[in-house]
Amino acid sequence: MRCALLAGLVLLAAACKGRAPDGPEERRQIMEGLTLSQSEKGRSSWTLKSRRALLREESKTATLEEPVMEFYERGRKVSRVTALTGEVSTETRDVRLSSSVVLDSYEDKSRLTTTELLYDSKKAKFTTTADILVKRPEGTLTGKGLEAAPDLSEIRIFNQRSSFTGTPR
Repeated sequence: MRCALLAGLVLLAAACKGRAPDGPEERRQIMEGLTLSQSEKGRSSWTLKSRRALLREESKTATLEEPVMEFYERGRKVSRVTALTGEVSTETRDVRLSSSVVLDSYEDKSRLTTTELLYDSKKAKFTTTADILVKRPEGTLTGKGLEAAPDLSEIRIFNQRSSFTGTPR
């Protein structure tokens, strides 16, 4: 899985449209149309796409422009998260999404909005310390900080400010 991610970055680096110099220390490569994916036991668990990415070889990170992550369970798409910017570690596959972050869960029609969301690839969980808003068919929840499954089937809010409004399912 890690090899597939790194191999994908190497192949994409070969197709770079240009390089952005940043002094003699760090080499950078600009990639158009970056796509990364992670799979478990031959099944896709997530896909990350970015319109453009800036790969920083020494720091082993890529800065993302308009990233989109899609998550899968048993071959079905279960959620999608978008942001204006982001960053992915090419070593750990952890992703940081920022600016106008929106996570939509297809199963229960939930929507999470926040300013920053971190995806821990090992734990397969999202976390944030920022303000959050979760809208579900049965109501709305606000707070600050959370840990959640990518499909929002499990959500733990650290500083809840309001409770659900509406009727429970």
